[in-house]
Order: sequence, then C-alpha cells, then structure tokens
Amino acid sequence: MSTVKGFRGFRYNPEKVDKIVKVLAPPYDVISPEEQSELYSDSPYNVVRLILSTCEGERKYNKAGETFREWINQNILIQDSKPSIYPYHQEFEVDGKVIRRRGFIAAVRLEDFTTKRIFPHERTFSKPKLDRLKLTLACKANLSPVFSIYSDPDGLIEEAIDEKITQKPLIDSTYKDGVRNMLWQISDSDQISEINKGMLDSNLLIADGHHRYETALEYRNIQRGKFGMDAGDAPYECVMMYLSRAEDEGLIINPTHRLLKNIDSLVFKDFLGKIGERFKVEKISIDKAFNSIGSQEFVILSKDSNSSYKVSPKKLYPETYKNLGVMLLHNVVFKEIIREEKSKILYTKSTREVTELIDKGEYTLAFILPPVSSLDIFAIVSADNKLPHKTTYFYPKILSGLVFNPLW
Repeated sequence: MSTVKGFRGFRYNPEKVDKIVKVLAPPYDVISPEEQSELYSDSPYNVVRLILSTCEGERKYNKAGETFREWINQNILIQDSKPSIYPYHQEFEVDGKVIRRRGFIAAVRLEDFTTKRIFPHERTFSKPKLDRLKLTLACKANLSPVFSIYSDPDGLIEEAIDEKITQKPLIDSTYKDGVRNMLWQISDSDQISEINKGMLDSNLLIADGHHRYETALEYRNIQRGKFGMDAGDAPYECVMMYLSRAEDEGLIINPTHRLLKNIDSLVFKDFLGKIGERFKVEKISIDKAFNSIGSQEFVILSKDSNSSYKVSPKKLYPETYKNLGVMLLHNVVFKEIIREEKSKILYTKSTREVTELIDKGEYTLAFILPPVSSLDIFAIVSADNKLPHKTTYFYPKILSGLVFNPLW
C-alpha cells in the first residue's frame, strides 16, 4: 500500500523570478563542475546554491540552510496555501518523435524496504547518503524529488489527473537540454483523496534518487528519536516524490556504460581468452556495437584493438533477469575475471565519450551495455535483488527547483 498526500510546497515567486528556467537545475549528482559554475552564473537564486553549494566542508551545508531560509524570508520562495500535488510533464524528442512523459509530484509516506511496498533497484553508498543527510538537516526540507514508477496498465491514475489539469500550467519552460517542462497544481482535497485511493494498491519502484530516499528514512528516524515513534502526520514521515507510470511511452531508460582505467596485469588478448571460456564472443564492427546489442549481451571495446566484440551467454540461467547484460558483466566478469574495485571505473551514458576516451588511450577497456526495461527492473526487485550501481539512466532527468517540500 502506498500513501500519497498533498503538501504545501514552496515555489519560486514569479514576481521575484521572471525567468524560471534560470533557477532550475538537474539533480545534484549529474552536475559537472563546469555546469555548476554555469548554473551559479545563471541566477543568484538558482537551486544549485542549495543542492550543490561551492562552499567547502561543513560550511556548504550551513550555507545552503542559510540561503534557503533567506529566500523564504525575502519572498523569493512562497508557500502554497493548501496541500497540493503537482502534475509534472516533460516533452522531448527521441529519434525525431515528440514524446511526453507524464507524472506528478506528491508527498509519499516513507516505507522501510522490509515492507516490500517501496523497492530500490540499485545499491547505495554511505558517503553520498551522509552528504544528503547533512543537507536535509541544514535545510529541513526535501529540495529535489525522488523519482519512482508504479504499474497501472490501464492508465487510470494518469487519466484521473489529466482530467484535473485543464488550466494553464504554473510552469511551462524549455530547459537548456531542449526538454519542455510543465508543472500544474491540484489542491482540491477530494481530488487528492481520489488519487490516493487509486494508488493504495500500488507498489513503487525507485527509479532515481536512491540516496535521497534512504536519506529521508534516516532523517525520519532521527526525528522519531526526538519526538517519539507515533508521529502521525508529521511532514518528516513523508518524502517528496515524482511518480510516473511504468507503462507510459515516455518512460525512457537508457543504459550507463563502463570505462575501465586498468584490468590488472591482463593484456587484452588474454582477457578476451578468459571471456571466451565463459561466453560466446563475436567480432563485430563499431557501428553494430552501439546499435545491435540484445538485452542479454554486452560489447567490449579496447584501446589495444581496432575491433569490438559482442559477448553473449553460452548457457542461460533459469532466472531471466540473471541473463541481462549488466548482470552478466557484474556477476561474472567483475567477480571472476576483473577486480572491479581496482579498475577505476568511469560511468557514462554517452557512446561518443566512450569511443573518444578509448581512442585517446585514456581508458583501457569499455563495456557497452543494452538498456534495461521497467519490467526487467520489477522482476529483479521482486526477487529481492538489486541492479549494480549506475545501471539505469532515466531520461530525461527530473529538474530540481520546481517545488520544495518543507519538513517542519
């Protein structure tokens, strides 16, 4: 059971911020140092000053909290008068076709993973969780939504929400990546209750923002330690979440490829031989390397070879998800042939970056991976498993700065 609620969000005041696109930003973990600097120069009120401050050490968290409170006190950010949910659509182009991904931002009651109502699909790490916890403690707010998906084959939730958003959007802005972002508001309590009822039987799969979700759990536990376990409707019992339907055509999941600095003392010929002991290996052209990978395959590129090699299993596991390319790579190659922890891995969604870094010799080896479908992910988490870190890249990213969720 998933409990979906409205919340009184803080949003940028249109009387103070005339160009909303200048204050928005991608999620903190995909912002490069160059982009961080650019976002700082876009506006003195860009959300990057909260989610990724340039201050050093503990000061960056304190500065973010001070800035957030200043913006509220100066009416840069204003709070909605009624608890609301915020339908959020993104329109973008894929292979010449215009696609719209539909979803909505709401407060969702936090669930421990043991309840099997909200599922993670990727592993997390302690350092980024501590970083986001310190930021949450300083700001006492969710600054960016967790991105989750739910299954609704008939699209009844989407349909119910679409019926309520006939008015002009609060935000209709095309970001610098060419993606059009549209945000509405639904504040009618009966309508929100109807949407919540429709979601009660839905299990949620975290698509993006695993560290933020686990941070929200930790923040909740800290507050429970202060105020008691019976917190009722306390804001910290929920997390701000963007919810999108798994069956929506706009749910695009791109793969994240791997580049390795070294493969221990193995030369490429010996490495390929070891791969051939466990897998079928086919030499293919570079063009096919990017365009003809099946879900149970991956492709190897090397600075020591002008060719690429498609790898597929000789024998299939009975559990279908174990045969996915990324699972084979991590569960076999990185456990039996290469030591992952010493490989100095760079993760990238860009095939162009892969070829450039291999051609320049800056990286020794690359693994090109196929995309993973939402149904594959649901199958993995239903079997109490997780995908390797940075497997999926949900496109486009959910922007930060559209709305903030106070936890006080």
